[in-house]
Amino acid sequence: MGMQINVLGPWEISAGGTRLPLAGARRVGVLTRLALSAGQPVSADHLLAQVWGESTATTAAKQLQIVVSKLRGLISPHAGIATVSGGYQLNVPREHVDALLFSLLVRRARTAKTQGDLTTADSLFHRALTLWRGEALTGIRAPWARAEAARLEEERLAAQEDHADLRLAVGDHHGLMPMLAGHVTAHPLRERPRAQLMLALYRASRPSEALDVYRDIRRVMADELGIEPGTALRTLHQAVLRRDPALDARG
Repeated sequence: MGMQINVLGPWEISAGGTRLPLAGARRVGVLTRLALSAGQPVSADHLLAQVWGESTATTAAKQLQIVVSKLRGLISPHAGIATVSGGYQLNVPREHVDALLFSLLVRRARTAKTQGDLTTADSLFHRALTLWRGEALTGIRAPWARAEAARLEEERLAAQEDHADLRLAVGDHHGLMPMLAGHVTAHPLRERPRAQLMLALYRASRPSEALDVYRDIRRVMADELGIEPGTALRTLHQAVLRRDPALDARG
């Protein structure tokens, strides 16, 4: 088993199932930044700008070289950091970085769903989402890491909502409702999970509760944003009111 780098939660690195000790914000930052571009070059200027930030130390470039040398000593022989033109490249299979594996599995799940293979898509979505152990890049506070964490979180939410659509399509509305209720509570302004929860409740013969979900987001959006829900949610609301038979359709 090769080296594994996990960033979808508390940061950790392991090899052969054993955690590798790595301390120091810059060492963690450099290795994480290289890991998120595994198999691709990252310029030294990019690493210095992100990991060293606004530091004007004239020795920053030398410090980067020292950090890379220390990292090479830690991860050898499990993986290597190659010196490439103008920068460095972490040579490790992309599926050994959980964030990259997550993206790969989600792409495969969406492809399987498009092709009508819902069983495979369901399995791939589930596998991708269970990679998450908490907030991405926990403990790395640099601005670049917070931006990357936000991007990854948006990917997670989109994948979770895609998976919910699939489960609704196969009639798993009862099993889906607790997750959707939690999703709505955590992200009260996201309209897509609201619509999914409304549909799940309607199909579970709970139309009045589905209408409550709509009334709640309408209130929240009016209070916080001063706007009405989008067209799709308003259309669904009207369909629930008139008990549209199309809401019971599967697929």
